[in-house]
Amino acid sequence: MEWQEESGEIELGLVGSTSVEEDRGTGNLTKLHLTKLGSRPYRCPEIVTAWWRLRSTYESVTGLFDTLYLVRRTRASTNNSSTRGRLSSDAQDLLRAAIVFTSAGVDASMQALIEYAAPSLILHNETAKKRFEVFVDQQVRAPKVADEFVSALKHRDPHDQMVQLYIASLTRASFQGSGDLRDRAAGALGISNKQIPKGRFTALNPFFAARNEVAHHLDLQNGAAADAKPPRIPRTQEAIGPMCNEALLMVCDLIKATAANLSMCRTR
Repeated sequence: MEWQEESGEIELGLVGSTSVEEDRGTGNLTKLHLTKLGSRPYRCPEIVTAWWRLRSTYESVTGLFDTLYLVRRTRASTNNSSTRGRLSSDAQDLLRAAIVFTSAGVDASMQALIEYAAPSLILHNETAKKRFEVFVDQQVRAPKVADEFVSALKHRDPHDQMVQLYIASLTRASFQGSGDLRDRAAGALGISNKQIPKGRFTALNPFFAARNEVAHHLDLQNGAAADAKPPRIPRTQEAIGPMCNEALLMVCDLIKATAANLSMCRTR
């Protein structure tokens, strides 16, 4: 990672990075900015719901970063103090909220994308079709066949019913890690390694690790005395900003790759 300075702003020299601004009146105060998502793919109604959920998440996380900046600027001005050093607990809580909001946006966007796009892709995309067929084989070979699967077979349109069961199985739970996102979402949407390399997914491991610590443990650490307040994992702008940014850019790229796959289906 290298730093580049242009026109009074400092930007991370990475695709899909956050940037920071310098506030000279309050001691080199930095402000996080998410990378712009660009335009929504058009003539692809299957991705519209997922896109708007992504946009809503983007706006919420941007609002949290703006609030974080205002909190720090107000505190620095009121106390006439430097902004260097560890963030205050309330400032770190805003970063934790950004992690949770981003995670919720990933889940909501991908669930909508799978729900609306998978049915068409199963019919026309070989990768998506094979993933669906694996699901059907697993149901058939299960020691005890699920009642829902038996009901689907008896329905006048069994294929449609099994597709709905498949989608429900994919969207029932939150994504627990980068591998889960790649296997459960990208695979179901027929997205190839060429479209989005595996390395892009594994780069999200720190984000999912942070999400799990915040969502399941409130960032509280073990090891304190029974009657003492437990310490919390410290959070910094330099770490959390890029994490949230990369997670949202991944969702954006998954939506665009899905739109490309659907476009290919329509030309066949």
